[in-house]
Amino acid sequence: MKTSTASVLDQSQPRHATFCDVQSPALAPGEAAGTYAAHDAAACAASALSALMDAKLAADREIQRLSARVHQLSTQLAATDERVRRMLAQEVHDAAGAALTAARFALARLETWLPADAPAPCTEALGIAKQSLDAVCEANQQAVAGLSAPQLDDGIARALADWAERFAASTSLDVTFTCAPDARLARLGEPVALAIFRVAQEALSNVARHARASVARVHIEVNAEGDARFVTLFVEDDGCGMTAAARRKPGRMGLSGMRSRCEALGGSLRITASATGGTAVRARFPLTASHAAVSPIRPARFALNS
Repeated sequence: MKTSTASVLDQSQPRHATFCDVQSPALAPGEAAGTYAAHDAAACAASALSALMDAKLAADREIQRLSARVHQLSTQLAATDERVRRMLAQEVHDAAGAALTAARFALARLETWLPADAPAPCTEALGIAKQSLDAVCEANQQAVAGLSAPQLDDGIARALADWAERFAASTSLDVTFTCAPDARLARLGEPVALAIFRVAQEALSNVARHARASVARVHIEVNAEGDARFVTLFVEDDGCGMTAAARRKPGRMGLSGMRSRCEALGGSLRITASATGGTAVRARFPLTASHAAVSPIRPARFALNS
């Protein structure tokens, strides 16, 4: 009689317990089908959970990649905006300034040559031309000043206070500027200081153009959220305010540029209704967004056109 190989192996080697032998107790015939079905369901659930976790990890990596790309584009947009501003300032100063100077000299010569007994309409027209030219020259100077990079040697507080004072005088808007007495503001680097200046500049320009406000308040301070430290700019007015739809509309009133400047430095921009019914702009930047120090600023409060 022949003995099979399987029989020989079974008789010559001890049988080791398998995973299924350990995990599965002896089952009655009626229980086997339900237990195996539950085991299959648990295995499917574990597989689905593993797939979800893999998908979540992949989604997180994609979000990180897209966030980094958005940050990169925001940085490029802010840098491009600043380059364009400086180019326009130089172009306006050189080209328009030269043309206006020539026109001023031409009017002066015309006034010299005009006879004393010239008709009254000629004298009146010459006076109107001179007044109009003076207005254009003033507007040109303001445009150049607004486009040019601010002088930050004395710190963001002094630069913003000086600009706000000139802005208030030209718009008759009552502007109050305050700066918190925090020594950490003295360590602000030029990128953060410039971003604060530009956002404040755009926000106040929006107030003058759209808000129908009489009062605006600008404030800079350092605050904390958990372990993080931020430098925050507040611009508030008592005007007509903005609707939620207008605040969300892309490209409206320079909001996209303001937001890009904030995001380029890891900050954020929030626009809400102010307590007086106007608009409140909050631009927040990480205090450590830049380590390049500028000259210390003096804590101060400036009342403009009050």
